[in-house]
Amino acid sequence: MLWFAAALMLFAGIAHSYLGERGFLPRLLAQPNLPLLRRDRGFTERVLRAVWHIASLYWFCAAAVLAIIAAQPENPLRAIGLTLAATILATALACIWCGWRHPAISVFFAAAALTAYAIW
Repeated sequence: MLWFAAALMLFAGIAHSYLGERGFLPRLLAQPNLPLLRRDRGFTERVLRAVWHIASLYWFCAAAVLAIIAAQPENPLRAIGLTLAATILATALACIWCGWRHPAISVFFAAAALTAYAIW
């Protein structure tokens, strides 16, 4: 059952990213009156894409956690912790890719490092 749940979450993440890029995001970004962040259309588009795909990333993380639980490894907490640390790190990197200069990026890096260190 957990393997099936993991597969569903993986499928949901892939579908979310793909359908978002094919259907939702192009229509949203084509709006002439799209509110601009920092008065910069490129920045606004990068932020919207990052936020959209970060949601998919966390669904992939959920799939990985479900798969870890299903596999019953010798040290499941370590595997889950490393999965979470990698997901948080990927979130920070996505924020940097957008060009965000936001204090939360430091929080994401610190949380990823602390999580990895604590369970290593």
